[in-house]
Amino acid sequence: MRIGVLGGTFDPIHLGHLAAARAAMECGRLDKVLLIPTGVPPHRPATVADARQRIEMCRLAIEGEERFEVWDVEVRRRGPSYTVDTLRELRRRYPNDELFLILGWDAAKLLASWRDPDEVRRLASVVVVTRPGSGAPDASAGIMCERPTPDISGSALRRAIAAGDDVSDRLPRRVAEYIAKHRLYGDNRRVGC
Repeated sequence: MRIGVLGGTFDPIHLGHLAAARAAMECGRLDKVLLIPTGVPPHRPATVADARQRIEMCRLAIEGEERFEVWDVEVRRRGPSYTVDTLRELRRRYPNDELFLILGWDAAKLLASWRDPDEVRRLASVVVVTRPGSGAPDASAGIMCERPTPDISGSALRRAIAAGDDVSDRLPRRVAEYIAKHRLYGDNRRVGC
């Protein structure tokens, strides 16, 4: 089986994430995609929504998508969430399957600065999905997936929610309902991160 791995804070998960997962599924001929919310992000501020809320939003976002799963390995692990550790755990769980790390071009450009980047590449092939405004990908970065995806920034989305803007065109419907019900991202002091 060919398994895609899409990590991120998913704070909140939005239509850009889902579009990237679908594009990678097509380009990499993937059988399924695992969405893995980050526990403690090592290179960015703490999330606004807690781990339980982000996992629930991911589950709501993929309802009815049989080839998508949410995996909570990083939120259960203590300390910073490093991709190499997650891939090692996935390799143990799926020893006979091929792993494909799904990255936007902006993240792929930074892969060399990650913990054990050579081990990351040994454990998984990289599928690089183009992002609006990120420039032309370097073909050596991995499997190139040049597909149009929505230009959605998590920080801009959180600011828009805090301002009371309509964001229904950027979120799965069930996620938008969850955010409204739980009044997430309404605190202007924390949403800009």
